[in-house]
Amino acid sequence: MEIVHISDVHFGSELIRGKIEEAVRQINAMEPDLVILTGDIGMWGIHHEFREAYETLSNLKPELFAVPGNHDARNDGIKYFKLYFGRNRKVLKFDDFVFVGVDSTLPDSDDGYIGPEQRQWITEKVRGSCINFITLHHHVVPVPHTGRNMNVLIDAAEFVETLTLNCHGAIVLAGHRHVPYSTKLLRTHIIHAGSVSSYKVLMPDNNYNILKVGGGRIDLKLRFVDLGEVEIGSFQLKPVTPESMLRYHRLTSTRKVLLLSRRNDCRSKIAEALFNKLSPGNMHAVSAGLEPSASLNPMVSRILGELGLSVTKPKKFVEEMAKDADYVVSFDEDITADEIWKVKRPNNEDECRKLVKMLEENIRDLVWRILL
Repeated sequence: MEIVHISDVHFGSELIRGKIEEAVRQINAMEPDLVILTGDIGMWGIHHEFREAYETLSNLKPELFAVPGNHDARNDGIKYFKLYFGRNRKVLKFDDFVFVGVDSTLPDSDDGYIGPEQRQWITEKVRGSCINFITLHHHVVPVPHTGRNMNVLIDAAEFVETLTLNCHGAIVLAGHRHVPYSTKLLRTHIIHAGSVSSYKVLMPDNNYNILKVGGGRIDLKLRFVDLGEVEIGSFQLKPVTPESMLRYHRLTSTRKVLLLSRRNDCRSKIAEALFNKLSPGNMHAVSAGLEPSASLNPMVSRILGELGLSVTKPKKFVEEMAKDADYVVSFDEDITADEIWKVKRPNNEDECRKLVKMLEENIRDLVWRILL
């Protein structure tokens, strides 16, 4: 698949009209499969800029897939973006390719932001069996040689984690700083376009990217509007998530453990108290019973008191508890769970103390397993 990636057109006071018109002519001669525009169509988010951009870019023969930039979000300009260029976030699917267009803008701000809701939306739209492109305006990592390395996404760290864990080795296309650049961050390829037609160009000439993607590779060229093409390189696509990233993610995530029994007055209560004493700060346990007793077993209260621990009275299990839990342990074989601890109810305090030691071993083992 051949893709042309343009950005930062800047219809309005920054536009060099001859550059965009020549770029359109060149792109039409190439006949790529798709043209991607990563924002800053205009300068001030006003109607006539979008209208002029629409009239000029409508001359493109290939389909145009556009997302807004920070300049487009000025003065409530997103409404004009939607009027002429469609939704501010969108998805385009081919047999082997998925293009996810993301709105990284904030109203009347140069800063970029994706946000948790949009990150979840991206995760739902990408496909593991395809090559996934994520297109947005703001750069994910600082771009050198721009004279200013600011305006990275506010939530860049969270976005990078989403890309790495959930987007199957995506290719990210962005713009914003008027400087073309490409780099790789773990398994994510990040490619920036310069400005195709603004007089604020930090290169020998206005430019755009040409990508050929297929056979597990990306071939990248930089096309200067008036100076010709430069071969940037060929990069291999690696969709496997680095094990280090997965491990860091697990280590920093919270874990809730649900301990289930029939009566929730003895074994599961002891396990709850011990787990919350022994587990690290990002873990927490709750216990419940399918048919809970009216009160805690007095023997359990005494033994836990010796250990300086206390728990609340038995609690009734409801389905929401299982939905909220990351891991479920059962003390009764007829209760469905991730694992079952086959330990008997103690009949006396000596047996109860032995149970405490047994549960301590089980809990230390469980903590380590779900931590890693």
